[in-house]
Amino acid sequence: MFFLKDLPTDKTLREFAIHYPNMNPSALTTFAELVRTGSDLLTAVETILRKCGLSQGRLLTLIVMNRTPNEETNPSSLAEKVGVRRATMTGLLDGLEKDKLIERLVDSEDRRKKGVRLTIRGQQVLSNLLPDYYRYIAKVMAKLTEKERQELTSLLGKIKKELSSSI
Repeated sequence: MFFLKDLPTDKTLREFAIHYPNMNPSALTTFAELVRTGSDLLTAVETILRKCGLSQGRLLTLIVMNRTPNEETNPSSLAEKVGVRRATMTGLLDGLEKDKLIERLVDSEDRRKKGVRLTIRGQQVLSNLLPDYYRYIAKVMAKLTEKERQELTSLLGKIKKELSSSI
């Protein structure tokens, strides 16, 4: 999360640039606005999800599982698809199982192998939540034209590519 609400003014950034020659005021402003907006989006989504007793991680896990709702999936594969560590996925699955949204399955031939599958209740929770969730996303993005959304996606892709190559 990015908690800074009072972003620096252009004047402040120009003054900082004198002391920090590697700082690019325009880049910093764009970066701060991007991170602030992303943080605000996540906060809004988390508020919506909390009403249903879900977190972003739990929702994303259910959505990925819902791609193949009647099939068993491997927790390690699920962790990779959701973008979390396996230990984090174990915690997400524990909570989802406790709420009876998923079930864990043990392989009859190899008891070390465990799979997971959405329950009917998990499918119902998604069916109830997703229309409002997708409506919210559409509302947030409605100010952008289709062309602007494509441009934004392209620009974010450039940033993402640089992130993965610069760390």
